[in-house]
Amino acid sequence: MTYFHADPALTLRHPPSWTARLADKEGVRYRYFESQPSGPQRTPVTATLVSARLEIGLDEYVKRVLGEAQAQETREEARGTAHGRRVRAASPDGKTRHSLVLLEEAGRAFGLHTQGEAGAFAERLAEVEGMETSLAVEHAQAYPERRNAEWAFALRVPESWRPGRTFSGSGTYVSQYLSPPLGIDKDGQTVHAALTLTVEPAPEGGAVEAFRERSLKKMGDTYQLVDHQVWRDGLLDVLQFETSLAASRSKRFYRTANGRAYGLAFEAREDVFPRVSRWCDLIASTLRVGAEAGS
Repeated sequence: MTYFHADPALTLRHPPSWTARLADKEGVRYRYFESQPSGPQRTPVTATLVSARLEIGLDEYVKRVLGEAQAQETREEARGTAHGRRVRAASPDGKTRHSLVLLEEAGRAFGLHTQGEAGAFAERLAEVEGMETSLAVEHAQAYPERRNAEWAFALRVPESWRPGRTFSGSGTYVSQYLSPPLGIDKDGQTVHAALTLTVEPAPEGGAVEAFRERSLKKMGDTYQLVDHQVWRDGLLDVLQFETSLAASRSKRFYRTANGRAYGLAFEAREDVFPRVSRWCDLIASTLRVGAEAGS
């Protein structure tokens, strides 16, 4: 499953058996992931996301995070333009094991600190290494660009979002993408967010407000408006859709240019929507339309 951390923009893949949790320590909120009980003592292993403004050297910050744990193995790590260390360490009595991936970019430190009882840590080591390897910095301008000169748009979409159907006709273009797994049901089915890009003729006069009203009318009364605001030179709505069986939320971005209307619609089940909402903002920030798409 994929977790998106908004500030800074990080993604991390973790096994479905690991539970994402939120805690507060000394007024600072932090996200951590907890495994199922493991090892002879049946204790969990925890992996905490580290994100902080770096006011000391990276090596000093490594020591601060590890505390009394003593480093046993160190190697260089890199994620794009971010560079740092991966350190394996143990408590002085050897009963607790640690692994820390800590990276530095633009004066900020971020990474993943995993720790647990030695037996439990050894049992979960392969999963820990998978999580560490998956840790990535999300730079929107590094995403692959989906450019279409005929329909005058450009959009950058993460490689982890799989392309779906693309079709056009009668002056309308539609392209779809599916996010990586964001959650999992009790029956083992994964839960995703969907992205739909639509290009269609703009309403007479080309006003984005008229395009929004037309889009809402098409959706009907089943969608309820949760939030509305100005977005760049366009508009943004957050909508809720609910039936007796399920509830979902949708984030919809609207723009118009040169007689065309451009809509970006992100939709996810309500329980996973908060995990992906800021990622939707990041992707939407790359949308260029009309003349600007050719620059």
